[in-house]
Amino acid sequence: MKLVTLLLIMAFAVGLMAISPEDYWPLQIGNSWTTVDSSDWGMDTTVTTIVGTATILGYESYISVDYYEDEADSFYFQYRPDGLYGVSYEDEEYLMEVKYMPRTFSIGDSWTMLSIDTAWTEEGMDYIQLFQINAQAVGFESQTVPAGTFSNCLKIATDGQMTFYLMMGSDTLYSYVSSMGGTIWLGEDIGIVKSIDWDEEEGDTSWDYSYLIDYSLTNIFEGIEKPEISGIHTWPNPFNSACRIATPTGAEVEIFDVTGRLVETLPASEEIIRSWTPSANVPGGVYLIRATIGDEIITSKVLFVK
Repeated sequence: MKLVTLLLIMAFAVGLMAISPEDYWPLQIGNSWTTVDSSDWGMDTTVTTIVGTATILGYESYISVDYYEDEADSFYFQYRPDGLYGVSYEDEEYLMEVKYMPRTFSIGDSWTMLSIDTAWTEEGMDYIQLFQINAQAVGFESQTVPAGTFSNCLKIATDGQMTFYLMMGSDTLYSYVSSMGGTIWLGEDIGIVKSIDWDEEEGDTSWDYSYLIDYSLTNIFEGIEKPEISGIHTWPNPFNSACRIATPTGAEVEIFDVTGRLVETLPASEEIIRSWTPSANVPGGVYLIRATIGDEIITSKVLFVK
């Protein structure tokens, strides 16, 4: 059999391979994931833990709690006959549900993650909100994040649009349209290791990033050593206010501009993740990050957009 024909058959077989959410979304009680997340408000560290189970909307649900700063939010994951759902449910009031994955699917399959079509009237005005996000399983990729390098991550692409109208009779008083999307990478038996989200409003696009920096999967990886961080990982990259720099434990980090001038030094530390917030007199441009661990020197580049 010719090599090209063999490769085509193998690619076709991978595309038809049945994928199950249980393989990529471990929801056992006690499992936890720590991520660093960027947003318009800066960068935060979030710890997500499966703390128990409950019956919500008639389905057994895994209670997921996100802890960040001094706040905590609850979310519920449900395995339904047609897929894995996430549900917001607070004070006995249903808020929203997201279909993360069908029960089984293959590379190339698409589905609707979220669909909202609501309208209400208040003080003589009509409010109309349309919101839909679609997803597609597009393939497998390896990803390196502060928690380590994960091979054959399931890659899911999303896109959607939100439209809002404020009407009085047949007159449109106000309208708003926003497009959004992103990419999610899930490690097998790990969960989300990386995600990128974008939101476009009136031609202005903003980006948010989330990276896995640690995890504890007590029921899956007991006794198995987790991957150690290697190299330098900087996110977001490019950045416009502050970035996080992940290096091996004990590294001294120096930051240089393109002329070789030392801009800042971050002393050796047991912390693997540190922040760099350029001072007001530091211009935008490409900067070299150099990490020194004993006799070993590793480098990376980051783009500061000012």
